[in-house]
Parts: sequence; C-alpha cells; structure tokens
Amino acid sequence: MQLFKLAYRNFFRNTRRSIISGISVALAITAIIFARSYIGGILQNMSGNVIRLISGHITITTKEYERRERLIPLSESIELSNDFYQSLPEEDIELISPRIKFGVLLGEDELSIPALGYALNPEKERDIAGLQKRLVEGTYLKSGERSAILGKDLAERLNMTVGDTMTVITRTAYDSPTGMNLVINGTFRTGIGGIDRSIFYIPLEVGQTLLDLEGRATEVIILVKDPGNAIQIAQSIRLGNDYSIVPFQYNNVLRYVNLAETIYSIFYLVVLLVACSAIANTMLMIVFERTKEIGMMKALGLNNLSIVGLLTIEAGIIGLVGSFLGTVVGTILSYWLKYEGIDISMVSSTASADLPFGPIIYLAPTPFIVISAFLLGLLITIIVALLPISRAIRINPAKALKTV
Repeated sequence: MQLFKLAYRNFFRNTRRSIISGISVALAITAIIFARSYIGGILQNMSGNVIRLISGHITITTKEYERRERLIPLSESIELSNDFYQSLPEEDIELISPRIKFGVLLGEDELSIPALGYALNPEKERDIAGLQKRLVEGTYLKSGERSAILGKDLAERLNMTVGDTMTVITRTAYDSPTGMNLVINGTFRTGIGGIDRSIFYIPLEVGQTLLDLEGRATEVIILVKDPGNAIQIAQSIRLGNDYSIVPFQYNNVLRYVNLAETIYSIFYLVVLLVACSAIANTMLMIVFERTKEIGMMKALGLNNLSIVGLLTIEAGIIGLVGSFLGTVVGTILSYWLKYEGIDISMVSSTASADLPFGPIIYLAPTPFIVISAFLLGLLITIIVALLPISRAIRINPAKALKTV
C-alpha cells in the first residue's frame, strides 16, 4: 500500500507530462474501439447484403455451374423435382427460393445496354431480398406477369420509366437467341452502385419460359432458422457429387473481409505501441530525473523489486487513466454511431455487385471490443514502460547520491 500511495503522489509531480502521456493512450484506445466497431459494422453490412441480395444462408448450384459461374452457364441448371426438395432438411429451413441468373442486352429501338437479370419467386423474395421495401417508384412483381423491376440507375441509363416496355435480348440454355418484351413495373434503389446500375428482376416463370428452363433453376437459395448453424446444415444436405452446397460463411467476399479484419488487428496493435511510446519516454525521463532519489531509496534498504514495482505502478496509473478515458470516449462514439450510422453512399454508389456494401454503415461495438481494448491498453502501457524502468535496477546507490 505504501508503494501505491507513493506512486499516486508521484503521478502528480509532473501533472502536465502525465496528462500528455495519458491522452496519447486515450486517443489510441478511442481509435481502436471506433475502428474495430466500424470494421465490424462493414462486415455485418456486407454479410447482410450478401445474404439478402446474392447467396442467402446457403446456395445450391451444380459443381460445373460453380466452376464456370462468371460465364453464367444456363445449361448447368438444377431440376426442381420433388426428390430435390425432399432431400432438404425442412425442420432447419425457413425458406427455399430458386433463382435464375442470366446476362442480357436491354434496350429500346437502337439502344442496347448489357445487364444482369434475376428470375425469382416474387412472393418468397419479399422475405429474402426485401425488394418491395427498396422500390423508388411503381409496384412490385407479380408471379407469371411479363414485367420487371429495374435498378433506378439502370432505368435512367435506358431512359425508361415505369410503364415503359423494354426489350430483353439473351440466349437460352440451349445457346439459341431469344428475346421478350417486358413492362417496367417499378424501379428500386439499394444504394449499391453495381446493383442499381446493372441488375433487374423478373418473375421465375417468365424467366424459365424466356430461357427454356421449364421446371429448372441455376441456383437455389436457402434461409435457415439459425444462421449460426448454416455450415452444419449445409453439410447435412445429401444431393450427390454433382452439387455444390455453400454456406454464406464460405462466400469469397466475406472470406476476404474476415482476412482484412485480421490484418487490421495487427495495425491496431502497432497504433497502440506508437501511442504508448509516450509513456516509455515519460518513464525514461522519470528515471533520469530521480536518479539521486532512487539511489537514496536503495541506500535506505529498498530493494530493486520494490523500485521497479513503484515505477511500474506509476506507469500503470497513467495507462489506467488513459485507457479508461479512451474506453469511455470510444464506447460513447461507437454506440452512438451504432444507431445513427455513417452515410457512405458516395462510396457505395461506385461499389460493384460482387462487393455489396452500403449505403449506411452502422457500427457494431460489443462488450468484448470495449473490454479487450481497455485491458490491451493497460497491458501494453506496462510492458512498454518496463524497458526504461529496468534502468533503475542498474543504478549504483553511491554514484547516484553524487548526482547533481
């Protein structure tokens, strides 16, 4: 207790220096909590967009389709038979929705623009993509109706509005040319540039007729009751060796984001080490300034362990105060932006359909992020301070007492 009392008093011997060191740690902890919460928010945002707009919780395709997915091989489709549906574990599944993805040329008269079409079940996709909530104008799709809803930016590129008829030109599953006129029911905006500029949706039956895929689909999207069990549920599905069953956790986009999060964690540690160097400098100054004082304490019988303990406690107090202030500020800022969000529509408007993030990022702070940042700040502060503190052990009492 005597060491604690002495260290506490020493903290105020040079208040300005102690405060500056504490502020450097506080800023680092604030930045770490904010950055980790922000990256977590981006991951949640992208994960949600991937699940709703691209893959669901589980995506089923043929292995050959997965291998050649960039070419969108319509011939590699899935037969939507009773046997196929019966092989899926209904007790774990909330919703099943077949889709057909296909490339087209859209236009009117001489205007033709390449785009990506999705044929889907309008009723089921209300619960997956939530497209009816994203409509800017017009109405949602109806099953069997030769109609489409377009990204708002795509409609503007085509110079079309609700009620106009657009011509779809593509190739069937048998690689023969085909086309169809579709009425534009509505336009939507997701805030993701690659989707709003190049994607449209039509009813599944219309797509099957257009592409000669009656009773078939290129992919089947599954929503499960517990997303945390998606991997186990995917592994339990038995469809044969010709099928690829991929849970959303294995999505390439989300894998890259998780890898980036690991790299950022190393960056956070570097930032904290740089910030804590101020404390190392402070402790080095303290050892030099108190050389005579340390020599006197040794001459009076205080051992090296007690000297190191005294200086370590003093560094710990600086780290504790800085980490606490940084944790409070970082937590308040992160939880505020968890509900307010950060508008990144200027950035997401240029995002590709393969990398769907935005337009609003809601930070994702957690108690683990907050507590680990506080403890890490305190721990790194003490570790960094030990190097200059170790000089105190080598001080000779007789020589130190002669120091001016």
